[in-house]
Amino acid sequence: MRNIWKITATSLLVLLLSSGMLTKVVSTAEIEVAPPIVGGVGVTIDAVTGEILYNKNAHTKAYPASMTKVLTAAILDERIKDGEILTVSPHAANQECICLGLTAGERISKLDAMKALLLMSANDVAVVIAENVAGSEEGFANLMNQKVKQWGLKNTHFVTANGLHHPNHYTTPYEMALITKEAINHPTVLAVMSKQTAHIKTSRHVKNIRNLINFPSQPNVIAGKPGFTNAAQHTLVEYLKKDNKEIISVVMKTDKRSKYKDVQTMASYSFTHMGQAHYR
Repeated sequence: MRNIWKITATSLLVLLLSSGMLTKVVSTAEIEVAPPIVGGVGVTIDAVTGEILYNKNAHTKAYPASMTKVLTAAILDERIKDGEILTVSPHAANQECICLGLTAGERISKLDAMKALLLMSANDVAVVIAENVAGSEEGFANLMNQKVKQWGLKNTHFVTANGLHHPNHYTTPYEMALITKEAINHPTVLAVMSKQTAHIKTSRHVKNIRNLINFPSQPNVIAGKPGFTNAAQHTLVEYLKKDNKEIISVVMKTDKRSKYKDVQTMASYSFTHMGQAHYR
């Protein structure tokens, strides 16, 4: 008799499922397919908890290009006192550009260096920072790798302060998002990353610069950093807020037109499903 009841109960469950009468127990987030992005790899995380909200090969290694400068800025903020002046070496002045156009012996403040680094993505300024903080690019790379190890990141290794291509300079979308999560805990870093324009003064020049990201055209974006090399293709990390929700989105291996759309696609999906069963 007991076996008969089991068979009857199982048959009834199958009938209910096939008829759709039990579908309400499955959440929308569990059955909805996350929208596609052009980028080969991407992620969105909760900027407070670090929880993954959108995942496309989020743990796959890729080249970050100038997104690297987010970590460079965080280390600059930790290691150099406010108001301190940095001096430009001949090596720093001779970098592959985008550059601020510094010359050997020129001097620039910590804050103005951070502005040039994060807004216009100045490669010469990144090397100035590395040399003034650690004595050399190699020494600064050691600091970068110590920092990511301290944060528990196992799939990230940095060689340059500016993100110019090196085969051993890599991260993953997920770990780049976590690096950004840590970096924006520095009020100065977040404030600079959020600027649309800035005024910079060195010992030899005065310049007005503009952020490479046009924030007004990007809904909910508070701050961000794009990147590009031939090997990396286009990359982008953005910090977004909507109501009381905060997220960080990263896309890598994408193209110039698609990177901002990719972030918006991931962000829109993630804002909608925060607090529900997240896409993994």
